[in-house]
Amino acid sequence: MIMRVVSAAALIMMTLSSETYAMRQHRAPPRITCSEVRYYVAKYSAQVAEMFARSRGATDAQIERARRCLSSETAETSQRRSYME
Repeated sequence: MIMRVVSAAALIMMTLSSETYAMRQHRAPPRITCSEVRYYVAKYSAQVAEMFARSRGATDAQIERARRCLSSETAETSQRRSYME
């Protein structure tokens, strides 16, 4: 009887610990800032940066967010040029 209780308790503890471990392993990937996106695109190219991000598990939504960072940079640059000219 005591062995069954100990075995059941051990089984419950193993299940809980494996679920906790799995939850820690499935965290969302860290977000990358717009300045980091612009840096990597300038250093490599947009296509290479996108291929690298997709190989690391980036979602379509994250890729689209990075594209918006690049398009906002283009808009800011064109606005700055118009003020300087």
